Amino acid sequence: MRKPSVSDHLTPREKKGAIEAALAGGMEPAEVFKAVLQNVFGVSQRKNMIIEWGRKMGLEPNDSLRIAQNANLIASPRAPRETQEKPQRKTPGKTGA
Repeated sequence: MRKPSVSDHLTPREKKGAIEAALAGGMEPAEVFKAVLQNVFGVSQRKNMIIEWGRKMGLEPNDSLRIAQNANLIASPRAPRETQEKPQRKTPGKTGA
């Protein structure tokens, strides 16, 4: 069973009004996304909501997804960088005279 999202019961007009009020009140887009994504599970569903709400805020889909990734609301499509140095391979060398 899926828990209802904050935005499930809002009409498009109410969504637009909620965004305008949030942005006028000083909320950042990342904070709006965080509020909207409560109780929303599944990567594709979260991405679709981010894109939908981002468009209502006048953001391009790429910008919306980047903001959400920076706020750790969705995973980055890139693998994390390796932070440890790899041990150097020992090359066989000549030993002795």
